[in-house]
Amino acid sequence: MKTYQRMLAIISIFVLLLANLQFTTVSANSNAEENNDDQQSIRNLDFSVFGSNTGDEKNPDPTFHSNDSVTIEANGGKISSSVDGISYLHKALPTDANFEITTKATVEDFDQSDSQVSFGLMLRDEIGQHRDSSGHESSYVSVGALDQEMKGFYKEDSRQKLDPYSNNSVPAGGEVYNLSIKKSGDTYVVTSNGDSETINAENLFTDEVYAGIFVARGATVTFSDFSIHVSKNVSDLSVDASNMEKSEYLIGEELDLSGLNVTATYEDGSTDSLSSSDYIVTGFDSSKAGTNTLTIHYNGITTTFDVDIVPLTVTDLQVKYYPAKTSYYKDEAFDPQGLVITAEYNNGYQTRELSDDLYQLSIAGEILNEDHIFERAGTKTVTVTSTETPEKTTTFNVNVNDAHITGLDIRQEPTKQTYFLEDELDLSGISVYATYSDSNDVRLASDDYDVSGFDSTTTGEQDIKVTYKGEIATFTINVKERELQNLEVTNYPQTTFSTGEAFSYDNLKVSKVFDNGEKELLNESAYIVDASEFDPTTPGIYDITIQPNDLDVSPITYSVTVREEINYEWNEIRFGQSTSHDDNTITFSDNAETVKIAAKDGAGKITGDHDGITYYYTEIDAEKDNFVLSADIQVIEYAKSPHDGQESFGIMARDAIGTDGDSSVFASNIAAIGGYSGGTKDDNGTQLFVRTGVQSSDGEGSQGIQKKMLQNEKPTAENTVENYRLTLAKTNSGFTGQLNDGEEKIIFEPEILNVQNDKLYVGFYTARVATIEVSNVDFSVSAAETDAPKVTPPEEPVSPSFDILSLDKTSDTDYRLLAEANVDGTLTVKKGQEIIAEDDVIQAGETYQISTTIEKEQDTNFSLVFLPDDTQSLTDNSQIVRNFTVTHQTYAADDGNIYVSPDGTSHGDGSKDNPLDLDTAIEFVKKGQTIIVQEGKYLRSSPLRIKKYNDGTEDAMKYLMADPNAETRPLIDFDKQSEGVIHSGNYWHVKGIDFARSAGNTKGYTIGGDHNIVENIAAYEHGDTGIQISRTDNADQIEDWPSYNLVLNSISFDNRDPSENNADGFAAKLTTGVGNVFRGTVAHNNIDDGWDLYTKVGSGAIGAVTIENSIAYQNGFLTDGTEGSGDKNGFKLGGEGIHVPHVIKNSVAFENGAVGFTSNSNPGIIAENNYSFDNAGGNLSFTTYNTIEEDFSIDGFVSFHTDESEQQDEYPSRLKASHNFMYDAQTPPTNRVIH
Repeated sequence: MKTYQRMLAIISIFVLLLANLQFTTVSANSNAEENNDDQQSIRNLDFSVFGSNTGDEKNPDPTFHSNDSVTIEANGGKISSSVDGISYLHKALPTDANFEITTKATVEDFDQSDSQVSFGLMLRDEIGQHRDSSGHESSYVSVGALDQEMKGFYKEDSRQKLDPYSNNSVPAGGEVYNLSIKKSGDTYVVTSNGDSETINAENLFTDEVYAGIFVARGATVTFSDFSIHVSKNVSDLSVDASNMEKSEYLIGEELDLSGLNVTATYEDGSTDSLSSSDYIVTGFDSSKAGTNTLTIHYNGITTTFDVDIVPLTVTDLQVKYYPAKTSYYKDEAFDPQGLVITAEYNNGYQTRELSDDLYQLSIAGEILNEDHIFERAGTKTVTVTSTETPEKTTTFNVNVNDAHITGLDIRQEPTKQTYFLEDELDLSGISVYATYSDSNDVRLASDDYDVSGFDSTTTGEQDIKVTYKGEIATFTINVKERELQNLEVTNYPQTTFSTGEAFSYDNLKVSKVFDNGEKELLNESAYIVDASEFDPTTPGIYDITIQPNDLDVSPITYSVTVREEINYEWNEIRFGQSTSHDDNTITFSDNAETVKIAAKDGAGKITGDHDGITYYYTEIDAEKDNFVLSADIQVIEYAKSPHDGQESFGIMARDAIGTDGDSSVFASNIAAIGGYSGGTKDDNGTQLFVRTGVQSSDGEGSQGIQKKMLQNEKPTAENTVENYRLTLAKTNSGFTGQLNDGEEKIIFEPEILNVQNDKLYVGFYTARVATIEVSNVDFSVSAAETDAPKVTPPEEPVSPSFDILSLDKTSDTDYRLLAEANVDGTLTVKKGQEIIAEDDVIQAGETYQISTTIEKEQDTNFSLVFLPDDTQSLTDNSQIVRNFTVTHQTYAADDGNIYVSPDGTSHGDGSKDNPLDLDTAIEFVKKGQTIIVQEGKYLRSSPLRIKKYNDGTEDAMKYLMADPNAETRPLIDFDKQSEGVIHSGNYWHVKGIDFARSAGNTKGYTIGGDHNIVENIAAYEHGDTGIQISRTDNADQIEDWPSYNLVLNSISFDNRDPSENNADGFAAKLTTGVGNVFRGTVAHNNIDDGWDLYTKVGSGAIGAVTIENSIAYQNGFLTDGTEGSGDKNGFKLGGEGIHVPHVIKNSVAFENGAVGFTSNSNPGIIAENNYSFDNAGGNLSFTTYNTIEEDFSIDGFVSFHTDESEQQDEYPSRLKASHNFMYDAQTPPTNRVIH
């Protein structure tokens, strides 16, 4: 009876939970239109495989489907600048035929690491012999993928590539392209997803033209909706332009064919009036004035007509930004820096900022240039005259003060005071002020004053004169001859010897060192090397004396070490997150000359803070030893395409290793060389990289990875067959890396591998997706004590930068101007011509702000002048001028709301009948105001940004709401072109909108602000996680991370990243603040996890997240059945053993590809009233690492399988209780009651 009552209670809970959830119905399907009249069955095409790099296994026969589509897989072949190799389905047509070929290409798989991967439509002059893999050349016209872009390309004598289509997403799995080629004589229009380019190429084809679909190199593509429409033969073409609405164009204006009548006469005598979509127009060029002849092409026949291009006329001239300097004293030179002039052309046709050759400055008719000196006081009117339309002018005033200079003051002398013969004068650090009779002090720029009196050809003290407007100030410097200081070992020879080994000083180089820093290399005959104290039979340290023949300088010594020879023992181990003995293996060749080190897909990782690796290594002393390790490396496999950013291989040194077979997180400082990227968006090549700051194996203190690229090319099996030799060395100065005999690079961090252990581990490694063969190993160890001493890294000068952070569009008149510089300096701010801040101090990296007001319903122009403090090491200490316009605008319909629609523009008024576009509405919505998003598809090619500082308040949020009266939900479709929503503002409420299809490796909706509500939205088919709460800036403190956000009654599904292992439904991870809640949310069929609350040791604990009344099901698989290679959990609630007390309650997980509820090593999860069933990897896994003490809380958990399962629930035995119903695979089903 008790069992019956408990099951009844479980069912009741399930029903109540589902009743409280608000589901959103979303259709993500689209049906392509078919042209049945012109349909050419794809099965009737001929198939050929030919050309370079093709093969039977690499280029299998196509797979035809019942819906008249075909899938072509090609792992061989290529489209190169010379020869081709392709899998080709084609049809032969007469050369003089005019036709249009179309298809829909659905990309199943695409190698994003190779520029020769290609697919699409192609017209070829010749085809090669079927299954002949020799290189093949032919003329062709094609549209499709090439160079990792969608574009048109063709080949006459050489291959020509058109510009990539701007509105096409980059080729990747899941992308769909509607392709077409229209042939009219020697003119071809190549189109992809509505973007078209025209090609004119004569006599490309001889006897026949082969038209069809192709794939090359590393792609699998399904082609459907294929057709070839052959046009009728035309005998004549006539054009009547008399009724054209527009026959005269301004420069830059677009062609408008409205009213143009084009008539075709066919060979059978019939005629047809053509629409603009039937024919091709070439020759239009509105970039210059004059008569422009256009050519109409239709089915191989052409005709022409003329239009006139009219020059632009300036109808208005305005000063947008005044010069940074508008106040002068007499005898100062005019400085136009910062001046910006705008011109309006043809009464509003066009407005643009002018380059300085399009206007002329004058005062009272005298031409003004930078050499102009203001000799008289008063207000001067500067006239700006258009050089294009001289009768158009505008003016601005500058003021010349009548005060006279009374003195010159050097308030800070230059940093450099001592010079050597032939040195150049260095004024860095000098600060010079002019004092005027009006009691003002003015800081002078270095080019304002003259400097004299410096002569570095003679020695002694010199008074340097600074002269400005007749006033003089002086400072004193000293010029001296250089003096020999000492000798120096410039290049150290061998410094470590084994007992019995003869002394050698090969490669020793000795230099004279002078007090000015100069060095002169000595000839070997200029000194004697005295090794009389060296004893090769006795271990120890011995001084080697270098005795100069020149007795004016003292001898010097360097030390060498004699050691007993050590035979270093090499060991194998696999440890760290995601590793196992099955997937991380080391094997040896029969002759033991080659070692194969492997890490299968997903086996281990190299992250910014910790590793999981297969490691073949030896040990040396971390403090006493340096080393050089080099070897030839042949890559067998490395990284998927696209890479996931955590795979790596090569040579590695580290200060600690884990326990063999332990897959818990293990962190260490490392230095490595080899294949590495560090992120999905980073280049994957051969790099030298180090991780620093790690203080313990849990990653505490990690400062992440710094890296230097040696060769920016992904290492592959093909390009490492020979001549891929890596060298990693530790010196007293740092770690050096070298590929073959190329440039040696260094990272100056020699002490990083002496932290956790007194041993240093060095060897060969693989991680994630990498298999290598290592041979010809050279390993040498030297004594650090007698190696070349540490070299201090050179100070790298900083390039000053200055950025304005505040909004450039706002609905508030009270305004905060925010700015930041990367170096110290001073800032002057002008609003229009009013100075609102002068010489305010800015500290590097700190945000500067000043409060002001801006004009209503218009632009307010600011000019900011930042002067870097030149006592810093800078690449340039010139002042930086930034002009910045803030636009104030408000909108409101009669009901006070702002309406937007897919057809809305920035010129609307925000009413329902004249709506705005979405971006303009978001930029100008007022606090407390609502943006009504009307139904329809909002197709985008750029992110939707709710910018930082675009904030509502607690009492007056900003609202972005779906139209409550609409029949369908609005869809914001990013068309795989860009990242999705980047939400950085505070106090917004977004409700009832669907967001879909962000670009690969970009999230659908990222919440980076505070106190936001995202309600009843659907996020699907994104290139990464659907909805994520994480920082949207570079903040590195938890108090600056997004906090107190609520995601309510929303759904996220079918999200898939290119590597198919990272896109979750919902996430709050890595950089998430406190107080964030997911309530009433559903995540299903995402390629990775339903929820991901991952935390990294490097960035530290995130804020505790609450998930309640939510469901996760069938994650790890898309709705079409595609299986991912990610974790596939329902609720993944942590990472890397970091304690965060996340709360999950009243939630359900079922039919996920891995675990329903997993702590993912987080030892602090609080679970209340949840149930989990039929999850493939188990319903519950609340575990952590053996070294960490857990404090899980589980109350009211129900776990069951409707079929038998061997997946045991994992949790601390102390949590067995009558209020939890756990699944025990060892207990017979009839006995499974409360544990």
